[in-house]
Amino acid sequence: MTADDLPDSVDKKHINRIMERVLEAEKGKLHMGNPRGINNDIEEIIEEEVD
Repeated sequence: MTADDLPDSVDKKHINRIMERVLEAEKGKLHMGNPRGINNDIEEIIEEEVD
């Protein structure tokens, strides 16, 4: 998904902020051999941003 694929009613800045936060969370887990909890981290980010 890219910002260009979004409907007009969705704020592109908001989606970009969510994507950046998710990428940072994933980057923080890259050093782990078996990254645990990334799905929970992503879910938490989305819940925070949507509320």
